[in-house]
Amino acid sequence: MFYNKENLNNAFKELRKLGYFARQNFKCCQSCAWAAVPMDKAKVVFYHAQDNEDLMRYGECYLAWTGDVDEIAAVLEKHGVLLKKPESEASRFEITIK
Repeated sequence: MFYNKENLNNAFKELRKLGYFARQNFKCCQSCAWAAVPMDKAKVVFYHAQDNEDLMRYGECYLAWTGDVDEIAAVLEKHGVLLKKPESEASRFEITIK
């Protein structure tokens, strides 16, 4: 099945405009991605290659993040991709492109 990423792309563009280091399909895994985030970035949103496989297969995946949970949630919701807001900083956003 083909999933359209246009809304997700637009959400990431908006997050970058808000000062987030926002990347899609960024590095191979969460550990490598966090290690590659520039040290001066306090606002970060990304999903990695393993998450991208889920996104392409199921139309859903998780986003790693740091920053303002409500600000990120508002952008994702505005673009229609938010499934679930994290309950704590230790969990990730769940998104969809269905």
